[in-house]
Amino acid sequence: MKYVEGDLLTLPGPGRALVVTDLHGNLEDFRKVMTLWGKCFNRKCHLILTGDFIHAMGRVNDHSIEIIEEVQYYHDKYDNFHPLLGNHEWATITKILIYKGGVNQNLNFEQLLMETFPDAWEEKLEEYINFFQTLPVAVRTENGVFISHSGPAKVESIDDIINLTRDSYLDNQPLYDLLWRRDPKKRDVNQFLEKVDCQAMVVGHTPVDGYKLKGNLLILSSSYGKGRKVYLELDLGKEIQGGRDLEPLIKYFR
Repeated sequence: MKYVEGDLLTLPGPGRALVVTDLHGNLEDFRKVMTLWGKCFNRKCHLILTGDFIHAMGRVNDHSIEIIEEVQYYHDKYDNFHPLLGNHEWATITKILIYKGGVNQNLNFEQLLMETFPDAWEEKLEEYINFFQTLPVAVRTENGVFISHSGPAKVESIDDIINLTRDSYLDNQPLYDLLWRRDPKKRDVNQFLEKVDCQAMVVGHTPVDGYKLKGNLLILSSSYGKGRKVYLELDLGKEIQGGRDLEPLIKYFR
């Protein structure tokens, strides 16, 4: 069961959730994720993709379109499949150019669409933009874990998260922080968690070797990172008092 309100998805306990970050068009890693989810109580657990499932470094190994098509399919068919908005999906919505390793990701993506759908690529792009605009920005679990692409952000309450994109995807500093911010101070993380009534935060976005625990902030690299690849198998019924309680729940991809 889940509760969606605006840009926030709330997951109650008990149960489990697999949290996966930044696939960036890597179809092989996406397949591993889907296999894991398929084995997780016959898909009775939640799967959370924290955004940036599109845009590889180059078009040769960029399987963004195959991944988007499958993400759309599973999103429509299963109520425990939860893709979130990442900064690369945001860049597609806003048409603001985004570069990775000096590569123009927007241009690469459009060229990939032209090759795949030569007579209808603009319609497909619009379809994907509309889909990205339906994605929540964050998940809050009933046991106090806040999950987003990046962050934290300066907010006054959880209502600010719920209404995050109501006015615009542009000129929106809290949204920008939850999609782009890197290396926050522990104090900023703790202040944010207090405002949203959570004890720990899980994000991707910043490439690390597997994971990095910084106080109550856990950074995961599930595909695009600096070495090892991990995911979080979160027990939604487990008491979480801070970031250290998440560390034993980290799993390595084989």
